[in-house]
Amino acid sequence: MNKTSCYIGIIFTWMSLFLTISSSATDFADNTFLIANISENDLSNNRLWSFVEANDWVGIELEIDSTGSYAYLQNSTIEMTAVLDRIRGIIDKEESKIVPIFIHFDGNIHFLDSVINASSISDRIFYLPQGETWPSINYLVQANRRIIFFVEGNTTNESRILHPVKNYALEISASQITPNSVILSSESNINKELFKINDFQNLPTGVVPNRLGKNQVPDYVNFLLDSWTKYGKKPNFISVGNAIISFDFLVSQLNSFNDVKGQVRTVGKNLERVYWKNPEVLISGGKFSFPIRGGEEVILSPFAPGYSMTPAQLIVTAEMALPEEYSVLASPLGLNQGLTANFNFDGNLTDNVNPEKKYTGTNYSFSQDIDRGTVLKLPENARVFIGNPELYRLPNSSFTVSCFVKFTDILEFGDNAILGNNEQGYRRGMHLVLRSGHPYFGLWSNDYMSDEVLKSNVWYHLTWRYIIETGQQAIFLNGKNVGGSDGHPPYSGTSDLHIGSALSDGASMRGYIDNLNIWNRPLGNEEISRLALDEEILALPEKDKKQRNFIQPLYIGFSLLILLVFVLLFWVMIIRRKTKNHYQRFEVQKPSSENHIRLFGDFQVMNNKGEDICSLFTPKVKELFIYVLIGSVRNKMGVPISDVDSCLWAGIQDRKIANNRAVTLNKLRKILVQLNTVEINSNNGFLQLKVSGNLSCDYLEAFKLCTIPEGMTRKQLDTFYLLVKDGSLLKGIDWPWLDDIRGFIGNQVMDHLLKLGTYLQKENRINEVEKVAQRMLDYDELSEEAVSLQIWAHQQANNLYLAKFQFESFCTRYKKSMGENYGMNFNEFIEEHAMKKN
Repeated sequence: MNKTSCYIGIIFTWMSLFLTISSSATDFADNTFLIANISENDLSNNRLWSFVEANDWVGIELEIDSTGSYAYLQNSTIEMTAVLDRIRGIIDKEESKIVPIFIHFDGNIHFLDSVINASSISDRIFYLPQGETWPSINYLVQANRRIIFFVEGNTTNESRILHPVKNYALEISASQITPNSVILSSESNINKELFKINDFQNLPTGVVPNRLGKNQVPDYVNFLLDSWTKYGKKPNFISVGNAIISFDFLVSQLNSFNDVKGQVRTVGKNLERVYWKNPEVLISGGKFSFPIRGGEEVILSPFAPGYSMTPAQLIVTAEMALPEEYSVLASPLGLNQGLTANFNFDGNLTDNVNPEKKYTGTNYSFSQDIDRGTVLKLPENARVFIGNPELYRLPNSSFTVSCFVKFTDILEFGDNAILGNNEQGYRRGMHLVLRSGHPYFGLWSNDYMSDEVLKSNVWYHLTWRYIIETGQQAIFLNGKNVGGSDGHPPYSGTSDLHIGSALSDGASMRGYIDNLNIWNRPLGNEEISRLALDEEILALPEKDKKQRNFIQPLYIGFSLLILLVFVLLFWVMIIRRKTKNHYQRFEVQKPSSENHIRLFGDFQVMNNKGEDICSLFTPKVKELFIYVLIGSVRNKMGVPISDVDSCLWAGIQDRKIANNRAVTLNKLRKILVQLNTVEINSNNGFLQLKVSGNLSCDYLEAFKLCTIPEGMTRKQLDTFYLLVKDGSLLKGIDWPWLDDIRGFIGNQVMDHLLKLGTYLQKENRINEVEKVAQRMLDYDELSEEAVSLQIWAHQQANNLYLAKFQFESFCTRYKKSMGENYGMNFNEFIEEHAMKKN
């Protein structure tokens, strides 16, 4: 996609996505509950239970031990079922009450399941499978599933009624500071929908909880507001121990604040992690919520490595009416965006971003590697000088450095240098090195070292990433995050950078390096994974960037003008052709003997000479081709490489998958050369099938017809039949991932062929009706509608015997498949379907 069309797409996407109406404020995930710990003494505390009954925002916390077949409150003889009976009595009185219950338990979760299922509340439990969105409060009330269990502890096995807190909620403690590094780590639950704050009664404030007054404790409310802001989540569960009555003011105080809610979405999903250029915000998930404190203007600036955001800012003022939800579009960046250096080392020191610059060095050479071809060899005391870091816009900025490396001699006590300078001083001395074999991110007393240990004579892909907004330094090995830390100030060095050398004591590379790239932006995790798979970067020279930046606004303005004219012309055409056939837009090419692909019936591919080349497709090459073809028809971006790997190479080690995919893709591309019009591109983590010329493909044309908004016309139904008449999709091929696609296509075929059959009946075209019915039975041999069409055709031809034979054959198939006799005889069947037509 070129830049102009990208800008136009963003404009229209922004217009459609910026303000949306979405989930109701009554969603379970928008509510706050105070969680009271219930111990042995609390079971007879009538004041506590009256409080629980009187307030809709109270949950329960239980610590459970087990003995034999019984579950008890910890350090007591009170059975857990006694507490559950008490809760059942409360929800029976209050029909709109929702009660979350948190259980602390160590042991076999199936035991806890059995106790709860045998209790009085078993028919009131709601369970949400992981990955689904929490429903509304109204849904829970109407379904009468108003008890929601969560479990914490060292448990074994899996439950179908208890939600492990770690799988559903972000957790922090109010009694001690949760380090930012824990939340920023790749294992963080920041994208979970719920937010739980533990030990809230122990928040350090200097105020005794049992002496609280409603207007005396701003520290408590401020802590909740600060946490809400920091993580972009409204607190859902606040554990207050046995001091719940003292905190009775808390939920109403929290609910008195309006909030800015929304989503940051990319292709078909929410982003998992979103950073914000706001000092008080640490990180959020793809769904966000921020409180608005009285009268203040809120300016929110989301960002995520590897994406551009539209809109770039959300500005909220106290006087404006808030939409129910904002939507931010995260558009994937190209790997050449923000690229400031691109050294491929193909026998020279050319930087493809600045090809006019000349670089020098000492003791370096180029070598032919059996795996990577031409690479840069940097033995001890060798280096390449690449100039001032300002050339690459590194100082006081986010940045990413990546390369392939192989070390011939890894020092046990010392550094193997990849990139650095000789400058000393805090934040000024860059040294991206191995330190005693460990990948190391050094900015002079501002460093991070990974626990990973590399081996000699093995190619690795290394990436160092710095995010200025969070101060996060991270190291990636072969595309995977192997550690990092936050709070680091940015690099501020000014002395020249060296490849293969760092620090004044002369650390050297001692090995080989290939494909060194530098960006003045933080790359996203998916981008780094693609680099580790050796995705090619199309570097754009700086002078071309400047020319593009000058001309780009002209292109945009001109393109928008053309678009406006096009929209007006299109509107006029719609008015003029309102009663005409729309078939021209989806004119289907007649199957050609050249450049032809057939998926309905038997798989067939004809090359540009009209030759059948199916024999060239091995089973795995064929599967990859069809998976990418079908995926590219359904989604213009193609199919995510991660989906390809999981569907086609399930159960294989990650390091082998990349190699298998590369080999299979290479074979497929060599075959597709014979079609001239088809190629498969790898772009932004997707495999995309691109058609650049005349190609006939029955699946592609059938899919276009099925997506006509106003439905197919009579003529289009005829064309659709010709496309699918050869049989079901990929007949005889059995791949697990194909079942859902085949089911969807089968439903589409059945619906449209039934519509065609109805037309043909009215036109009394007996032979065509029988053919359509037979094609329908190819897709669903138990289709009553298809059998009805068959019988009608035979009756019209005065062939009652054949009509009964078709019905009896249907009944035989039905009994074999369903295990029971069909419920009607021949005459009843005819009468039933005659009534449906009328």
